Amino acid sequence: MVTISRQAGAGGDEIARLSAEELGWKLLDNDAAERLLAEKGFPRAEAETFEDKEPGFWHRFSFEKDRYLHFLKMVSYEFACQAGGVILGRGGQILFADVPGVIRVRVMAPLQDRVARVRDASGGDERRVRQDVQRSDNERAAFHRFLFHTNWDSPDLYDLIINTHDISLKTAADLIVKAVSAKEMTGKKREASRRLENLYLAEKAIVAILFEQKLPIRRLEIEWNDGAITLKGTARDRPSIERCQETAASVCSVKRVNNEIRFEPKYVELLGGIQHSTEERMTG
Repeated sequence: MVTISRQAGAGGDEIARLSAEELGWKLLDNDAAERLLAEKGFPRAEAETFEDKEPGFWHRFSFEKDRYLHFLKMVSYEFACQAGGVILGRGGQILFADVPGVIRVRVMAPLQDRVARVRDASGGDERRVRQDVQRSDNERAAFHRFLFHTNWDSPDLYDLIINTHDISLKTAADLIVKAVSAKEMTGKKREASRRLENLYLAEKAIVAILFEQKLPIRRLEIEWNDGAITLKGTARDRPSIERCQETAASVCSVKRVNNEIRFEPKYVELLGGIQHSTEERMTG
């Protein structure tokens, strides 16, 4: 698995395409991600609102943010389960941070290089192109702050940082392929496969519980441990807790479910799904 984060105009899109071709893997770019999201029931028009940028006013509310994030995780993990792939953007370096054997790549270049590359490709005015490049960088940084509460530029998020100032895009792709083929990475395939399947099934169950069945479970989490799953969160009625357990067990194909969801009847739903406890509203 490879995730690629890129500054605008640094050549990351082309590097992702070349890397996927050399490895014989599929590429999950923005168009492919939106298509998969639509197939799962998340409309393309809504997905475009979150496309590597901070969303508009209404989509900033907790329910819309959580809905998009869980659908994004589900399609990303499902894609990754298919024997390798290259994921471009969409916070892949964060979604796969705990998956062994994943190469998280950052593609960057000096601003002037990036402006020149975009200008040569589009033929636009340099001043306008510079503004567009900087705006794109700012939007991607805002996307990561909003969804993941992290600094997009932090080197701690990446295993390999490539500056395309003096390195060709083909050479950059070759570096990624070589990193993927390294012995310390190839030896983690079985562990990575198991981890990815668990992540995918957990997110699939969360989507089914919260957004398909619309069960009133707050802060729902599903954790795996030795073939069993643990459910955590709070609910306003006991039947919802039981249905949550049944759905999770069915989707994750497990017999052992540790249900730690707490019964807390005193909360209300606002704005179609943003939930606040009575105590939170009194103190907030």
